[in-house]
Amino acid sequence: MDKFYTNTVIIGAGVVGLAIAKEMSYKNNEVIILEKEGKIGQITSSRNSGVIHAGIYYHSHTLKAKFCVEGNQLLYEYAKKFNVPFVNTKKIIVANNEEQIAQVQAIKEQAELNGVQHLEILNEKQVNQLEPLIKSAGGLLVPSTGVIDQHSLMQSYLGEFENNGGMVSYNSNVKKINVMNNRFKITVVDKENNTTIIECDNLINAAGIFASDIANTIDGLDKKYVPYTYLAKGNYFSLNKKLPIYHLIYPVPEKISLGIHLTLEVDNSIKFGPDAEWVEDPHDYSVNENLKSKFIKSINKYLPDISEDMLSPSYAGLRPITSKEDRVKRDFTISTFENHQIENLINLYGIESPGLTSSLAIARYVAERF
Repeated sequence: MDKFYTNTVIIGAGVVGLAIAKEMSYKNNEVIILEKEGKIGQITSSRNSGVIHAGIYYHSHTLKAKFCVEGNQLLYEYAKKFNVPFVNTKKIIVANNEEQIAQVQAIKEQAELNGVQHLEILNEKQVNQLEPLIKSAGGLLVPSTGVIDQHSLMQSYLGEFENNGGMVSYNSNVKKINVMNNRFKITVVDKENNTTIIECDNLINAAGIFASDIANTIDGLDKKYVPYTYLAKGNYFSLNKKLPIYHLIYPVPEKISLGIHLTLEVDNSIKFGPDAEWVEDPHDYSVNENLKSKFIKSINKYLPDISEDMLSPSYAGLRPITSKEDRVKRDFTISTFENHQIENLINLYGIESPGLTSSLAIARYVAERF
């Protein structure tokens, strides 16, 4: 059995784990990421919409509101500096009727409380001038929304991390964590069933949909500080033709999700999604063809000329959710010593959307605590 020591261990090489690792590697070159998959970003991070969110929906004074608005600016700056492909598409939240216009106005007011700037209420004619194919009663223009190539972003984070001396250990399953003398002893098993013991001073659990499972292996962490992680599956369908649409198009949000929206890829191709359904299986990424009719019913409210034969199943992703309450009441949970009374341990739970947008802001916040 191999044993070795390092200063800092981060569990999970998704976009947030990589961002944290990159940030921590500027403080210390003895940083290791333990990743159970064979590559970075194989779970939630590669199965989202790639949207750079503005921070408009979240209650003020939540971590989501703070990190999304801050992260939005940081992400654009980072993408420009490191040549990560992105497009500042802007977004239009479209209303179907006068009742939804009032909801759009409320969204604008909440967004401005969060510090989102340059929002603009549009009437039906103004939406039509920007996007002639879109049907609406008006909407809200959000200039700071965009899309980014999340794979290139993660590769850039990884490159910076490795340049600073950091290392990723792939195919590494964390089986048990003991807290001993202000150090962490981590039992790791690889796919050949070889066991390695890693001792470290600082431990950061950024395991996404498996963060609660990892936390529950920590001997000495009271289980009352570990929330249950629910899985919300989101399916995407791609449009098999090009359309002259240049903004992201979102309906007025629903209770569980932001609704089935139109997202542009960096190459201007179009996909629709995600929907949201509660699931149990953390490995089921199949897209049910029978969802097409549900998607079309939602899409046709703002894009009437799309039919089922124009959609192809694309992919599905899983979001870690720590509360099944109304979407706007959900927040990131970053559990530190102040919460669980264990020095130099941080657990991140419920890092769903806008986790990608927030990644650099979350990383700063976490790194400042060591």
